[in-house]
Amino acid sequence: MTRWGLALVLLSGSALADESVPGPRVKVGTDRLELAAPIYFDTAKATIKAQSLPLLDEVAQALDKNPRIQLLEVGVHSDERGAEEFNLRITGERAQAIKTYLVGKGVANDRIEARGYGESKPLCSEHNEACWSRNRRTELLIVRSK
Repeated sequence: MTRWGLALVLLSGSALADESVPGPRVKVGTDRLELAAPIYFDTAKATIKAQSLPLLDEVAQALDKNPRIQLLEVGVHSDERGAEEFNLRITGERAQAIKTYLVGKGVANDRIEARGYGESKPLCSEHNEACWSRNRRTELLIVRSK
């Protein structure tokens, strides 16, 4: 696996990214912020786990250093398991939790849009843990830039 993991931005709840990689873990691309580790949440909650806070601090720093990024979408996705309504609600709450954290770190509120997609945009359609793990993710997409 490469330093930046898959072409996905953030993989919530999976162990696909190597969190032991030294140096910056946030890469600013042309259309997204790529992270070298996933954002972790407490199971069935919108509480960001403490181990993900340093990574989110780096996201805030990357936004501070890149004022050309005018609008960033925090999009959180779930796998197909669980009730569709619950998945949509929890992903929305998780996206909002990330936004709230970043705003608390000094990122302007109007630079971040929080979106929960539930299970509506899967990357993989198989019904197994490897696929579900890919579908549980958070993406940081650059919606508008200078």
